[in-house]
Amino acid sequence: MNAPAVDGKGLVYANSEDGNVYVIDQTGHLVGQAFLQLSLGAAYTPIALDYQGRIFALNAGIMRVLGQ
Repeated sequence: MNAPAVDGKGLVYANSEDGNVYVIDQTGHLVGQAFLQLSLGAAYTPIALDYQGRIFALNAGIMRVLGQ
């Protein structure tokens, strides 16, 4: 139901129903995570990246921007 995003370095960014955004490298290892706000049923939205490497994720009806 959600759609992960992949950056130019091959890192996968995915939001989860536990309210976290996870960053997974090409070998399948977890390299980062960030809790957004709500942890139940929170994964049913896509995640997006922009050209500056910012991560856009929706959680509890609020758009979050992660990164610089």
